[in-house]
Amino acid sequence: MMRRLQSSKPLSSLLLLILLGFIWGTGYSIARFAMTHGVPPLGYSFWQSLGPAIIIGLLFSCQGKTLPRAPSHLRYYFICGLTGIAIPNTSMYFAASHLPADILPMIVNTVPIIAYPLALFVGLESFNWQRMLGVGLAFCGLMFIILPKTSLPSPDMIPWALSTLLTPISFAVCSIYIARCRPANSDIFSLTTGMLTASSLLLIPLVFSTGSFYPLHFPLDMPEGVIILEIVLSSIGYLLLFQLIKIAGPVYYSLVDTIVVITGIFWGFVIFHEKLNEWTATAVCCIVCALFLVTRQQRAIAAKQLAMQTG
Repeated sequence: MMRRLQSSKPLSSLLLLILLGFIWGTGYSIARFAMTHGVPPLGYSFWQSLGPAIIIGLLFSCQGKTLPRAPSHLRYYFICGLTGIAIPNTSMYFAASHLPADILPMIVNTVPIIAYPLALFVGLESFNWQRMLGVGLAFCGLMFIILPKTSLPSPDMIPWALSTLLTPISFAVCSIYIARCRPANSDIFSLTTGMLTASSLLLIPLVFSTGSFYPLHFPLDMPEGVIILEIVLSSIGYLLLFQLIKIAGPVYYSLVDTIVVITGIFWGFVIFHEKLNEWTATAVCCIVCALFLVTRQQRAIAAKQLAMQTG
């Protein structure tokens, strides 16, 4: 019986990984649809912080738990809420209406590739030629998107592609901060609730001062329904993330970016009839290979740790 349970873990982890990547990859096309149908990027970003914060917070409180409010926790919530949610999401949503739905996830999901040099700089990682090769491949992939005149549908998209790099850079900075400063005796459920709440509070003055608040009315029209849909999907994504980390740790989770990129390409074709050309197809190959190279050592270390815990 125990062997059967252990053998089912890889399959359930893989299914969770695919579902999580599919949900997150779908979010890029949903954002593009919302941005091209009159939803302000800041208003959309606010709802994608507040909505999941309410849902995850309610689930957290239903477990009889309270959010830690020590100064170290509050500082963690606000720094992670700023660098891990408010800045990267807002940057991504501003670019969503200006970039193809298959290009956006390719750029955004270079987080592990950007995080590795940053981790080297602050001493959290050791140098590895294989991983640096992955960084170089990813850089080549980004150049295949930005430099050739026939890569993007319009040269006007190049500044937006460059500005979108703020999103993975901000995510990478957040990941380094999490690795160095995560409060002791805290779980990912409470930390995510705190981050989402802090991000919502940080966005409130910016949203209302710029007139970017997008009210929801019932019955919902199409853009409002899309906002609610993404709130639900994001919340489900967070719950799947918690479960995936619980049963498999980072062994499978490090592969989620690849699933997200593939999903973004799929929805770009289905919804917006976007097709990869020779430059963007080459960029996909470079970035996917780079993700495998950069995260391979991480998966190997995590697999050894998991084997030691279970065997």
